[in-house]
Amino acid sequence: MIMVSMLKSLAILCVLFLMYLVILPSMSGICKADDWTPPPPSGDDGFDWIELKSGEWLKGSIKSMQQEKLEFDSEELDVRVWNWEDIRTVRSPRLLSIRFSDNQIVVGSLLVNMNEVQVVNQSGTHTFPRADLLGFTPMTGQARASWSFDFSFGIISREGNTREVSNNVHAILIRQSPQTRQKLEYLSNYGELDGNKSKDDQRWLVNSDFFLSRAFFIRAPDLEYLHDSQQNLAYRITLGSSVGYDLINNSRTEWQLTAGPAFQYNKYNATGTDTANTKHSGTLVLGFLFDIKLTKRIDFTIDYRGQFTRRETGSNMHHTMSTLEFEIHKLLILDLSFIWDRIAKPEPDENGVTPKPDDFQFITSLGIHF
Repeated sequence: MIMVSMLKSLAILCVLFLMYLVILPSMSGICKADDWTPPPPSGDDGFDWIELKSGEWLKGSIKSMQQEKLEFDSEELDVRVWNWEDIRTVRSPRLLSIRFSDNQIVVGSLLVNMNEVQVVNQSGTHTFPRADLLGFTPMTGQARASWSFDFSFGIISREGNTREVSNNVHAILIRQSPQTRQKLEYLSNYGELDGNKSKDDQRWLVNSDFFLSRAFFIRAPDLEYLHDSQQNLAYRITLGSSVGYDLINNSRTEWQLTAGPAFQYNKYNATGTDTANTKHSGTLVLGFLFDIKLTKRIDFTIDYRGQFTRRETGSNMHHTMSTLEFEIHKLLILDLSFIWDRIAKPEPDENGVTPKPDDFQFITSLGIHF
């Protein structure tokens, strides 16, 4: 009986010992996983790492960090944009072009934690406050990493006592680097009423910004082309430069002001006076952009551009576009836009008819963003 009890006790001890050998390493592994961090950047590691505020680590490749947003490509999540405030740590062994608030550009491998930024290159390790970091992009594949594109299209068709067809196209292409920002924008509206053209306008905007500090930038060139048949404009070209300032620029809100001189050239379809159908003058161009993220899927934007010139060339001209944007899917968006265009002193046509100063449009369109 004693022998049986001893055998039972021995069996229990063996089971406990086996449990110790199996379970303890697993528990130790879990603890290590909680405290685990990837190795420091080195030339032998081909991956970038980011740590989220939740403590999760992602392995992949950095596309860019601009305007308080980090674009990161991982195998599990593909390309995704993260708010910079949600990123705890960044580790990259690759060569990055890194821009700081004093307009300093440093090239090297990157380590970022909650308080500081370390850039490692041939001259050593350079440390900066995290608050001074403005952006970074890879030195290789930089062009692909810093482009964004928005395109929307809306159409209205009406049948009955009258037959009306109209469409709207709006496209924006933006390229960003640590020190520059280029923008190409196109906006057009075309409509027919009972087979006759009722509206036809096209607007092109091209500008390039060069940052001198975190918020202050020079815009050159600042180019606008406008064709508006309803305002008797065959085309109007405005070319100038301006200074700009980002009053607010974070992951939720962008508020930007610009002002500068320009030269304006106008060509009219026809005029009802003896004057030539081309006029030109100097002008003052003012710009205002306000963009706020109301919710995770809803954005609101106001984009204003004003030109102030001589009475003979229109006196003052205004273009304002307000848009409420709903994100339906990762790439698909719904836009509700209100557009106000005004030329204070329109040029009369060949019949002496002066166009109305103001044009208003309300547009619903579907678009894509990538």
